[in-house]
Amino acid sequence: MTVSFVYRKFISSAALFLFLLAILSSSGCTGLTGAPNSSSQNPTPGSSTLSVAPDAIKFGSVGLGGTLSQSVTVTNHGTSNVTITKASTTAAGVTITGMSLPLTVAAGKQVTFNVVFSPKTPGPLSGNVTVVSDVSGTPSTIALSGTGLAASAFLTMSTTSLNFGSVAIGKSSELSVVLTNSGNSNVTVSKVTVAGAQYSVSGVSAGLILAPGQAATLTETFAPTVTGNLPGSVTVASNASNSPSTIAVTGDGVAAGSHSVALAWTPSSSAVAGYNVYRSQVSGGPYSKLDSALVSSTSYNDSSVQAGQTYYFVVTSVNSAGVESADSTQVAAVVPTP
Repeated sequence: MTVSFVYRKFISSAALFLFLLAILSSSGCTGLTGAPNSSSQNPTPGSSTLSVAPDAIKFGSVGLGGTLSQSVTVTNHGTSNVTITKASTTAAGVTITGMSLPLTVAAGKQVTFNVVFSPKTPGPLSGNVTVVSDVSGTPSTIALSGTGLAASAFLTMSTTSLNFGSVAIGKSSELSVVLTNSGNSNVTVSKVTVAGAQYSVSGVSAGLILAPGQAATLTETFAPTVTGNLPGSVTVASNASNSPSTIAVTGDGVAAGSHSVALAWTPSSSAVAGYNVYRSQVSGGPYSKLDSALVSSTSYNDSSVQAGQTYYFVVTSVNSAGVESADSTQVAAVVPTP
């Protein structure tokens, strides 16, 4: 009987594992893989970055009772939603409008809200607007500055006197005054009074409200029914600190004489609806319109001139849209005496 002896070497379990892994890898077996790393198991969620612009608001000067609004834009530059949970301010006279909280801003989107300054007392404005969201980090702040001014309503006029010169009975002449609110609060016209039966006004009446910087044109018409010097006035009452505002007016009513000035001009090279004829007793104007309706021809007869007077005339053309051209070259006419 033959006895065979087999030598068996014992290998540790750790070595055996490495040995088998090496065999499996070399044979192309892919059924065994390492445990996945933690980053692939739990991907990092999308980041969120929030910006608020502008970072400072300068309201300048605002009168008491007035209001000035500035817009603020909040932008989500990240890849996940952001929720705005709070927008607040402790600045006196400042409110935040146009945003209902909480408000979600989608990735890549933006929202706007308004910061409104309505001063209740005079003096400088100071403080911030704070915007809080679910993005980690310090809340976003917007610095505020401005000044509340005591309310001032002041009405200025382009002139305080009008002289219509000589106007024949049965004719009329118009001159204008521009009224401007040069204060920082609204001016409300309460009454317009005309003294002098030969005068009337249009363009400004009771109830007219002029915001700061806004202007209105008051047109005064002189239509004499008697001869002689005819003084008058226009008074505008309002809540302005310098109310009432008064315009002194004067004009001479003259009898229609036998003198007349015949005007003729070269027709416009463009299509026109008609012409306006203007006259002044001062070279260079201001001019008063003579015709009550557009002149369709290229001539006009002014029979309201007076003996011994010098008159200056210009003509304009008006197209079908009502647009009036610049003045023509001025011409002068000296009416003889008698």
